Amino acid sequence: MILTIQNGKPALVGKDGQVVLHSMYTGTRYWGTMYNLLKDYRDRNWTVRESEPFDTDKDFSVLGESIRYYIAECENSTLYAALGERDALIRTETRNTDGQKDPVHIITLGGMYARRIERVLCNGFGRYNGVRLFDMNSPSNVRIFAENDYCESAVHLPAVDRAGQAVNFGFVSFERHFGGVFACEGGTVEWQQHNDQKKLEADEVFSSDWMMLSFYDDMVEELPNYGRAIHDFNRKADVHTEVPSGFSSWYYYMGAINERMVFENLAKCDEIRDQVPLKVFQIDAGWEKGKYETNTERFPKGMKYYADLIREHGMTPGIWLAPFDFHKESPIVKDHPDWFVRNTEGQPVTARDCYMLDVFHPGAEQYVRDLYHRLTYDWGYRYLKIDIVSDFLTVGTYHDPSADSLQNLRKYFRLVRESVHPDTYILACTCPLLEVAEYVDGMRVAVDIFERWESLLKEFNRIFKRYYLNGTVYISDPDCLMIRKAENEDDDCRRFCSRNDDEIHTFLVAMYAAGGAMLISDKLPLMNDKQIEMYSRLFPVGGRVGKPLDLMESFVPGILDLGTEDGVRRVALINWGERERTFRVDLDGAYTAIEHFTDEQLGKHEGTYEVTLAPHCSQLVVFEKQ
Repeated sequence: MILTIQNGKPALVGKDGQVVLHSMYTGTRYWGTMYNLLKDYRDRNWTVRESEPFDTDKDFSVLGESIRYYIAECENSTLYAALGERDALIRTETRNTDGQKDPVHIITLGGMYARRIERVLCNGFGRYNGVRLFDMNSPSNVRIFAENDYCESAVHLPAVDRAGQAVNFGFVSFERHFGGVFACEGGTVEWQQHNDQKKLEADEVFSSDWMMLSFYDDMVEELPNYGRAIHDFNRKADVHTEVPSGFSSWYYYMGAINERMVFENLAKCDEIRDQVPLKVFQIDAGWEKGKYETNTERFPKGMKYYADLIREHGMTPGIWLAPFDFHKESPIVKDHPDWFVRNTEGQPVTARDCYMLDVFHPGAEQYVRDLYHRLTYDWGYRYLKIDIVSDFLTVGTYHDPSADSLQNLRKYFRLVRESVHPDTYILACTCPLLEVAEYVDGMRVAVDIFERWESLLKEFNRIFKRYYLNGTVYISDPDCLMIRKAENEDDDCRRFCSRNDDEIHTFLVAMYAAGGAMLISDKLPLMNDKQIEMYSRLFPVGGRVGKPLDLMESFVPGILDLGTEDGVRRVALINWGERERTFRVDLDGAYTAIEHFTDEQLGKHEGTYEVTLAPHCSQLVVFEKQ
């Protein structure tokens, strides 16, 4: 691609000479008089020149071998573009040429895409304390555009135009502002970022994060390139690459976890290790009394003792934390009221009777460093689940007046990575999905699983539509597996599962197809031999990601191709609906088919495998070439 000027505005032109994106602009939208939403960009005199490579810490080799660099300028904006044959990386700087503004959002780059857009994969925004972001709770839904339709997607927007071309509009760096992409059926596209409800002063320059435009021959096959680009462009260091498996206390005991429950489940982990090689034993919420202080009624020997005990059983000790929320009556708030985010009147910002930590304050920064040193060096925990992050991000005034919610988030996780023992695996949960990717090993990518069939629909809507992040940006965590029934529950149980046998089988198939982390949250001593055998068939974990072949046609993808190895192909077929569904899988020859979890012989097939599944039913089909 090249950058040129057409009709007085910047335009991207492909190697075939066809215009890709034209009429490009930057600007702000803000509330004007009489509640009109105004745009401050006008006709400008743009020039463009080819440039030397940009001096930055980013890795532009993600664009391939042939890269050209351009700078376009007008009276109040500068556009930096690094262009490959099929991908563009762009960043802009825009000066507020008028008086003080209170922007709704900043248009870091807008323009007209060359063709009309047919359908998109739209990421919903989560909204927390004035912050809009993309996290595990955000739905990801296919939108088929009616004429003149439009949508706004968090972080990025994969699309298919009316000529069948797959294209992805998105951000690939996340250091400055939360953002998203607006697109209209007619071709208007805008990358937008949000200024944390701060006013723009006269002559203030707003600098964007790096944006990316990519073209794909096959959306499903090539969308993981976006995840790899985020990883490589930001020079992410892979600290831990082994995919975790283990036990988590949360969905059985919830906040009622205690010492006895640790002993009981550790003993069962020992007993089943040859069949189910669990590596991590994670104590979830309930171990605390107050903030990060041991509840000695439940854990009388102190948390270091239990980490040592877990390690003696050959497992990695894990523990749960929530980073930003401190109850307003807690000792730390009373002792250090200046450690917390303030509003414009100087009062602490509150959410659910909690204050939110401001790590730009030197005292709060040292507190975080000391905490994670204690957890990992002194106590010995090597798997940290850092949870409930998004809920307590907030707009406000920070100790550093130039800081905002995103910078506070990123600094917190940077402090964590710098402070923990090098062997520590960091999992972020209920957290923006990409903004702290450089500092974590794993990320929860979908909602809490809960105990009903319907929760699986919401869970795997997100997991399967975020397959492209798993193994590219980080190790995805699809939440815990639960296959228990009423006979496997006792008085310790805090979540009573109601899924039937077919739905449990589908849960197993879906978790296998998801890949990523595999943590079990049943009471292990109550599980029978058949259920232990079900667990065993999920192993080994890692090295697999199901590609959703119906990604752009479904709410929850139901055809997941796990690829072919040594002549064996695995495909998960899941009927998420309430009516029978017929599935067809194209085969490149003659195969025998077997169901992975039941060993059911599914016959010999040549050219096509076809099966009709009842509602909520599934198959994980293993095709062996004849």
